[in-house]
Amino acid sequence: MNANTRKCLLIGIGLTLNAQKAKLEFEVASVRALGQVEGGAAQVARITGGPGTADPERITYSHVPMQQLIVTAYDVGRDQISGPDWAAGDDVRNADRFDITAKVPAGATAEQVAEMLQNLLAERFQLTLHRVTKEFSGYSLAIAKGGSRLRESAGPPSASERLTPSDGGAISPQLARDGFPSLFPGLNMGMWSNARETRNRFRDYPLSGLVNQLTLILHAHVADKTGLTGKYDFTLQFELPQGMLPMWPLLPGQLVSLTAGPPTAAQQDGVATVSAAMEKQLGLKLEPAKVTLDVLVIDHIEKNPSEN
Repeated sequence: MNANTRKCLLIGIGLTLNAQKAKLEFEVASVRALGQVEGGAAQVARITGGPGTADPERITYSHVPMQQLIVTAYDVGRDQISGPDWAAGDDVRNADRFDITAKVPAGATAEQVAEMLQNLLAERFQLTLHRVTKEFSGYSLAIAKGGSRLRESAGPPSASERLTPSDGGAISPQLARDGFPSLFPGLNMGMWSNARETRNRFRDYPLSGLVNQLTLILHAHVADKTGLTGKYDFTLQFELPQGMLPMWPLLPGQLVSLTAGPPTAAQQDGVATVSAAMEKQLGLKLEPAKVTLDVLVIDHIEKNPSEN
């Protein structure tokens, strides 16, 4: 191979790698700074639309504090962000709020949308950051003494799994014949709850997703120590201790309020309840543990976004 041929080959490889690393971006995005909204405590931040919803090609972040935008973009807990109070502080009542409406490319996944939001924050708010590691008190998800009872996935949900009463296959509009939520294409988790219990169905689901859900309901960091890397089909049912949230479906990085310091009595009850249910139904359990996680340190961020 002569020098010119080798040079052309290297250029071709470089162009291919650059194409593979093309930046993920929203097709169109509108960003509006709202400042500190009057009655901020009553202004609930909402994220609607996007992959896995009825409107997958449009996503809206309404009255969202910067902290939640960063949490959503980088899939971290609120206590994993360090920076100025307006961008990383916990006082949501007095936080600056933002509205963002974006057009999502067809077929984009939730993980890709999170990366698009990262790039939007870098472009519009000039966000730059670096990562450090920090140890937190939390729990590890481990395999129980009797071994895992998880079943390898049969694949993503299909249209035939969306059962309705008219099919004769459901016991209610929400629950299939086995008493757990039915699923449909685009969503691999379903949740049903009342004041006493919650029933959850997972299809083609990784344990990293289960860890995210446990982090949400237990208000504590949970790390996967099972060593199980596949995707699984399973159901999980447990009673709800007082003060405990149902296992709401959680989008990557959706706002999680974690408890600082020693666990509360309600949190301890919740951990015991969920751990006992998982050990009986899934062959998994929760154990107190130190959890090492990344912390995002904000180096620079602008409060006023650049023009749309």
